[in-house]
Amino acid sequence: MKRLFALLIAVVMAGSLIACSTQSGTGSAQVSANAGANAKKVLLIRKKEGGGDPFIISHLKKQGYQVMDIVDVDFTVEKAKGYGVIYVSESVNSSKIDTKLKSSSVPFVVAKNQIASEAGLVGMQQFGQVEGVKTINILDSKHPLAAGLKDTVAIYKEDGKISYGLHPGKEAVTIAEYPVSGDNKKVTIFGYEKGSKNINNEVVPARQVYFSMPTGEENKLTDNGWKLFDAAMEWAAANGGK
Repeated sequence: MKRLFALLIAVVMAGSLIACSTQSGTGSAQVSANAGANAKKVLLIRKKEGGGDPFIISHLKKQGYQVMDIVDVDFTVEKAKGYGVIYVSESVNSSKIDTKLKSSSVPFVVAKNQIASEAGLVGMQQFGQVEGVKTINILDSKHPLAAGLKDTVAIYKEDGKISYGLHPGKEAVTIAEYPVSGDNKKVTIFGYEKGSKNINNEVVPARQVYFSMPTGEENKLTDNGWKLFDAAMEWAAANGGK
């Protein structure tokens, strides 16, 4: 009788443990699902009127993103809460962007040179633009930001304009350069991993990416140009993941 009673207690305890384990697993799955959902939520900062932002918004939606766009003057870092990634259009007025952007816990992709400089991705005034360009050179083909591409890549269907940063910080991952610069000075795609240090030796609180996307050039992008853009958004949104 005692043995039977002990056996019944063991069965009950085992059932309780299994139930707890199942609940725990469900909780973990829910956390992962929530993280995945946030990664597909984009807060896009744009200027009040004009620009090529509708091309970007349309493309992001086709990639499965939920996109909320906000005018530069109305943006604050606090409004990015709950989003997976911030995209700062080249169309914005840099003087109207919240200066706390560089300390945002939400990762961002920035296409505006001045914002990249003010956020510490490159030094002050260490940026520029070049016209009459169709290709860029991939410097680190193994990094996710390279989208599996390598060597010389045509990003435009016809000659267009590119933006670049000069000499990103030593802890930046440099992905692509303007091909005739010769010394990797004019970098068109680069990023900082969460926890790394920017050009000002400040710890980066979330992944931050610079991506060349001058206003008005969006409709010239090739499939490979869009692949690189998608890789920038995905890598930033993963924010320390793979």
